[in-house]
Amino acid sequence: MWKTALALGVVTAALAAACGGGKDVRPAETASSIARVTCAEEGTRVVTPVVQAQRDGVHLELRNETDGEAHVTIERGPSGGVGAAGPPGISSHVLAIGPGTWTATCYESVDTVQGATFELVDTGLWVSTEIDDCEFPASTHGDPPARVADDESELPEHARSMLEASMGLEPGYEVESAGYPNQRAKIFRARVDGKTVATASFNPDEAGGWMESDVTYCDELGSSSEVGG
Repeated sequence: MWKTALALGVVTAALAAACGGGKDVRPAETASSIARVTCAEEGTRVVTPVVQAQRDGVHLELRNETDGEAHVTIERGPSGGVGAAGPPGISSHVLAIGPGTWTATCYESVDTVQGATFELVDTGLWVSTEIDDCEFPASTHGDPPARVADDESELPEHARSMLEASMGLEPGYEVESAGYPNQRAKIFRARVDGKTVATASFNPDEAGGWMESDVTYCDELGSSSEVGG
């Protein structure tokens, strides 16, 4: 059984719906390989104004200078974003977000909510997971998620099955890998007439296999709409 919900800002890897063309753009000379964000009582500080991703995603170093757990969101407009949390001290995280200007905002134990921005430059690694021409992305997920594959090579066909089961996509669309090449979660996008109409994602399990995660699509289409070619 599949459940449907509007996609939220804090997402799994499948719902990392961020812009980025995957073009080979030379990063700025000042770009850092790690995004360093500090959560302090006075608010949020970003000490790396320009960041470039690595092959598995954007590496975030969260420095928590408060007495309790700090939560930070990395957002860009209505397209959503991701979140991370860490205890006092330094914690490391890897994020699946694409190129552009992002705002980091600390919450919870921080008294003043104040965001700080950094620019994520495109090094040609990112393949966009954004749903084209979509203002309101939504997602469906298995309840409970099912284990679908033992090997990563099986995932494209499982992605096609998930897309057809949840959206009723007709033949004529392409399924291709998206996101970062070595990111932990695997994302596949459905393309029709040069546009991405949906994505399907998978998370690794503890036994070396893969679990279904989400299908993300445009809410204006509806889960029963057909896209043919």
